[in-house]
Amino acid sequence: MNKKISIVIPMYNAEKTIRRCLESILSQSYDNLEIIIVNDGSDDQSKNIVLDYQKNDKRIKLINIPNQGVSHARNVGLKEVSGDYIQFVDSDDDLDLNYFKIMTSLMEENDCECAICNNNHPFFTTHLTDYVYDMKDHDEFLKFYQHTFAPTFPWNKLYKAEILKGCFFEEDITFAEDEVFFCQIVGRINKIVSTSKVLYHYFISNSNEGNSAMTSFIKASKFWINHTSIFYREMECLPAKIESFERQIKEKVIPIKSIEDVLYQRLFDYAFYQYAAYYCFGISEDSLYLEMMNIFKNTFFHKACKVQEQYGLKFRSFLDKDLNHIVYQLNHALYVLFDTYYKQKPEGLISIYCAGMIFAKYFVIENNDLDNVNIINKLDKVLKEGKTKEAKYTLDILNQIK
Repeated sequence: MNKKISIVIPMYNAEKTIRRCLESILSQSYDNLEIIIVNDGSDDQSKNIVLDYQKNDKRIKLINIPNQGVSHARNVGLKEVSGDYIQFVDSDDDLDLNYFKIMTSLMEENDCECAICNNNHPFFTTHLTDYVYDMKDHDEFLKFYQHTFAPTFPWNKLYKAEILKGCFFEEDITFAEDEVFFCQIVGRINKIVSTSKVLYHYFISNSNEGNSAMTSFIKASKFWINHTSIFYREMECLPAKIESFERQIKEKVIPIKSIEDVLYQRLFDYAFYQYAAYYCFGISEDSLYLEMMNIFKNTFFHKACKVQEQYGLKFRSFLDKDLNHIVYQLNHALYVLFDTYYKQKPEGLISIYCAGMIFAKYFVIENNDLDNVNIINKLDKVLKEGKTKEAKYTLDILNQIK
């Protein structure tokens, strides 16, 4: 018999999406499942919908708690798991119907403690290939942790249950708490297998609590003054990440000696991803210009660039006299990109790749490519080759700016 998989689903006011989520799980080609739904104080029909499903499928376990946030709900679910594997799923997402069959096979065939798949998140894509990472090797560790978005999410991963034993989400961290969670456990993993297949389908729904929170702080009148953007909120997670990595370096369970190698790896890439997100929320071009100037002058941003320069990616100076002009060109090019993209809606085109290429155009000045799969570095090469539909679309945008 197949090993049991425990699925933890935090649920808050998900009446519009929980059916789709559950149908994708109950219809899996892999059936030895334990489905733990933690109802985080929903006041809509979510609970009743789950109860209806529970009548017909005894694999579903519903736990009702007062509303205390997604991290607390996941922690409640973690205390109830009894499976050999653990999977997190958000209540507004769904899975490929062969998700568990593919992921368990990958783990067993490659003797790995964790399997990761690509997803269709509208802003943050993981850029994974079919690969097995040796997490006890220095270069392999950095290749995984620095150059993919894979550590950022809890929900596109299947874990061996033993890896998560005693680990819980930080409930007092309100942003990127899932990345902090992964930082806790990464030293317990010997090998990670990744697949290029898109097996996890991510949705942003109107009832999504995190999305509502993002909308509110972006719309806040003092948003730019208070530095509440994704970049600055990521800074709030640094103390917890530092604590996790310092402990694991001291215990020699992760193969790195310098904590800076992993602390600042995402900051540059977040810049163009957050730009795409904020455009969608209606932030003005002038406001984004000011925010980008703030970020590009920030000490942590410069640390991120210095770390990435060690691995063959060279940037324009962010302190030279041309910074103002460069940011103006970048800002306008991106606005033209998203404005034309959302009006034309070209079929099959991924706008975030185009945004990355525009960043690469204005900031990457040298590409040594030391077997480096950094996102910006990779998109710079794609733009210069000009063969993909995204590259051609981006070149058209850049020609318009000239």
